[in-house]
Amino acid sequence: MTSPGDTHNKSMDCAELALLARLRHDHAEADRLFRESLELERAAITEMEADPVEPTFSVLHRSAATLALDCNDPQLAERLIATALSHESPAEIREELRDLLEHVYFRRHLQLRGINLEEDEIQMSLAGEGVGFGVVHSHEFLERVEKASKLIYRIVDRRQGRPFRTKGRLKKAIKNDYEVFLSVPRAASFAVTLKLGRPTAQAKLPGISDTAEVVDEFMNLMGLLTAGDCSALATAIPETPYRTNFVQLGKRLAPDGEDVKIVGFTTMRGGHERFVELSRPRRDIVLPEVTPSEPATERVSVSGTLRFADATHTDRGQIKIVDEQNNVTHNVKVPEGMMGDIVKPLWDCRVVVTGTRVGTFIILDDIDEE
Repeated sequence: MTSPGDTHNKSMDCAELALLARLRHDHAEADRLFRESLELERAAITEMEADPVEPTFSVLHRSAATLALDCNDPQLAERLIATALSHESPAEIREELRDLLEHVYFRRHLQLRGINLEEDEIQMSLAGEGVGFGVVHSHEFLERVEKASKLIYRIVDRRQGRPFRTKGRLKKAIKNDYEVFLSVPRAASFAVTLKLGRPTAQAKLPGISDTAEVVDEFMNLMGLLTAGDCSALATAIPETPYRTNFVQLGKRLAPDGEDVKIVGFTTMRGGHERFVELSRPRRDIVLPEVTPSEPATERVSVSGTLRFADATHTDRGQIKIVDEQNNVTHNVKVPEGMMGDIVKPLWDCRVVVTGTRVGTFIILDDIDEE
């Protein structure tokens, strides 16, 4: 006779296989495995109903509700969460269930109502206190459109096998043939469609047979980012500069936790909607570790104005952060993958830099506007 724990373990094994199938772009197999995982998790719940021990009972409901969202069944997810909340579970579990319920409500905003997405289109939706009915702070929206476009262009670059582009303009062939277009914003949670240009047969670039492949990779990578799966990201993007660049750009797509609490993406593939939701605040997103070539002395955080940027070094650029109040200048080394898309747009701005001090330099981990 199996125990609820054994059934739950089988469910998690099945969910892992579903994620792998999704990475292979085998969406039909992924859907089947997610559904099988959900049924196993519900079976584990049934096995516990005679003696619902907490917090295990609520944890199983939380897991099953998450799988229900993976199966595009928000109504079932809502029922599972409601059942768990009716039990006396620990406060932290109840808070996690309420957070998951927000995802269920947001999923309704993400679902396509009267919108027909093509396979080379992505719907991006924002929700939070700073997002009204068809209204959002311009910087919250425009920054995310810009970063999503850069991520798409970097995916195209990498799929061609091109070395990471540290400087210079985007190659004209990519910009012209894989340009990102934007729809008129829609109401509700504030949603827009990002559409990739369709290159002619003659203009298709090596490594890309269809723009839908770029969209699929964007969704797969965003899924790994929100799951915090660093090892899978390293497998998917083995080139360190591209991986650093992706995580840094993805961090800036993520919610701030206040004005914007969830950023969601929807695509259509084979008649089925696929969703990825970023709810982890950008401050909690794990960044690639930078290994100093010299022994580190301490972790530091400094602030000041970005006054100097030098990208002439082959391995990394250098910047200077001028702290006018204390009359101090900090020399900072920037890992490859961050200078063009992350650091340079902050030129002449007040910024906060975190990193590791090595000798007279700080090895940059993160930089953000103050």
